[in-house]
Amino acid sequence: MDTEQENPAEYDTAEQNFAWQKKTPLSSKKYCWGSLLGVLLLMAQVSYFISYPLSQNTKIRPYLIPISNLLKIPLPIYRNNSDFTVIGSNLIASENQQYHVQISFINHADFPQKHPKLRLTLLNLQGGILAHRVFSSQSYQPQQLPNTLIQPNALLTIDFPVNIPNPNFSGYSIKLE
Repeated sequence: MDTEQENPAEYDTAEQNFAWQKKTPLSSKKYCWGSLLGVLLLMAQVSYFISYPLSQNTKIRPYLIPISNLLKIPLPIYRNNSDFTVIGSNLIASENQQYHVQISFINHADFPQKHPKLRLTLLNLQGGILAHRVFSSQSYQPQQLPNTLIQPNALLTIDFPVNIPNPNFSGYSIKLE
């Protein structure tokens, strides 16, 4: 009993300070600035990954146009090939195994679009593919109007020559890509 009277604080748990009982200091300025920087970086990552799909959304894009004009940040050019409707196409023979591809289509989008790529596929009698080629917009656009946009509800007719090495085909298809 004498040992208890000599050191009474040693056995009193209310007076002892354990690691979990110590008060933590208030958050420092470094923690606040680090948290702010982390939130800003998270917002930058989110905007990086979802900004292009949002700018291509037809319901959201009209609201983004005034904001981009105000901030002087251009939006990416709208691109949706399902908004093009092919009116007609023709593959006309000319001299020396050369043909002319003629295609007419309309841009039904509410926004100007880039010229689409054209996929020309030559078919045999059974419907099999003999050959196909993808034409970029630079290969069929006029040289004086490179990189022009197709305005909304505009009809565009394209006519350009094509060399076909095997003229023994029975059909063709043209697809916009």
